Amino acid sequence: MSINALEKALWQAYVNPADTQRYLADAPAYLAGFELDEDERLMSTAFDVMALIGHGVNPLLVMMAFQAVKGVQRMPEYFAIVNQPYAQGSASQ
Repeated sequence: MSINALEKALWQAYVNPADTQRYLADAPAYLAGFELDEDERLMSTAFDVMALIGHGVNPLLVMMAFQAVKGVQRMPEYFAIVNQPYAQGSASQ
């Protein structure tokens, strides 16, 4: 497990527009520059929000990186994803 490397990859994709473009152009090639295990590469390539958070990545960082990679216009999708478990839990009560 390499949470620091994973967070560094997401942070750089968030703060550096050149890295954002590298991620968007070829996520596997961008991620190859970081010491990630296979599961981390897969969840990062797919930008699986809940897998990243469940793996221990800072949730705020995941949100910021999602915005940088997917675009501000897709933030409602992000919120739907992260709120899904809570909505399911409250529906069963």
